[in-house]
Amino acid sequence: MTRKQFLAVLAALAVLVVAAVGVTLSDRSAWTNTDSRAGQKAISNLRIADVAEIAIRDASGELHLQRGPSGWKVRERADFPADTDRVAAMLVALAETKVVQSEPLAESQRARLELVEPKDKAAGAGTVVELKDAKGAVLGKLLLGKKIMKPSAMASMGRPEADATGRYVLAGDDAKTVLALGDPLLQVEAKAQDWLVKDLLRAEGSKTITSSKGWTVTRNTEGMDWKLQGSAKAPDLQKATDLSSSFGWVNLVDVVADPAKADTGLDHPVTIQSKTFDGLTYTLNVGKPVESNYYVRFSVAGEPPKARTPDKNEKAEDKAKKDKDFDERRKKLLDKVQAEKKLEGWTYLVSKTTLDPLLRDRAQLLPEKKKPAKKT
Repeated sequence: MTRKQFLAVLAALAVLVVAAVGVTLSDRSAWTNTDSRAGQKAISNLRIADVAEIAIRDASGELHLQRGPSGWKVRERADFPADTDRVAAMLVALAETKVVQSEPLAESQRARLELVEPKDKAAGAGTVVELKDAKGAVLGKLLLGKKIMKPSAMASMGRPEADATGRYVLAGDDAKTVLALGDPLLQVEAKAQDWLVKDLLRAEGSKTITSSKGWTVTRNTEGMDWKLQGSAKAPDLQKATDLSSSFGWVNLVDVVADPAKADTGLDHPVTIQSKTFDGLTYTLNVGKPVESNYYVRFSVAGEPPKARTPDKNEKAEDKAKKDKDFDERRKKLLDKVQAEKKLEGWTYLVSKTTLDPLLRDRAQLLPEKKKPAKKT
């Protein structure tokens, strides 16, 4: 190809590019002009601070999150505290998500797009989310339908074949216009247990652990010198460590909304108590098993020491720093205990994985006898 021919081809390509850009801009302009909802927020003029109640309904049931003086709570779980971070993330998503496209909704398409009201387990039922203020006035309402999926570039590496990138919805009382949103709003679910604060108690530094099954283990320092009271033998080191670890990290699986209607076994529980080096006492009452969990209630008592015992031959220049560290730690402990005591009034489900180490019999805490070697 000669230089003249090359320049001619290049000029022709430039003309085609300019024409293509012109067509694209023209199409976008026409689309924007005809779709008045594109770019608008799905729930207009929503002020997050005004939201006092969130109601979510789907085919499986209902959820009501309500804001009170002490924060958000879950009505279906006897007003147990809700995960504030999750609630906040959902509200931000609902307030900020925008419309990508809107179209008239044909009645024949309603079930296919999962935009049927969730009543009586209807086919194609969606999820309704309704936001209200403190007086019960509706601030916004969406019927969430089918997720808009996009093929995943990472599907070959074990990820799902498609990712949710948006969602079809009906907004407010307009049941004849389907909106495509640029956010799948995956946070909006009516499963009550997923909205609960999961942290239950953290018994840090157990000094003595006692069980109503007839054993007590104790240690003098936060090392591993565990002793089994009434036994010349030391308990199995790993099993004794498991006791302290179990008390140190207790999370709930769910809250029992109406324990009076459940056969919890908490009228004659197994009681395990931990006394910590900080002067606190944690008591767990463990009832009957249910599936992979146990029914549980707990209590916290005691108070951290108010004063620090100075070290022997402690230097004056070290005293101020150690006193400050002691005061800061004490304040954190008091705040933690106060938060834990607020959770004493409910009945919980806690996983067997967490509690099984605490439910061992006395004999099970001892090291396993080594099997004699087989004679050859």
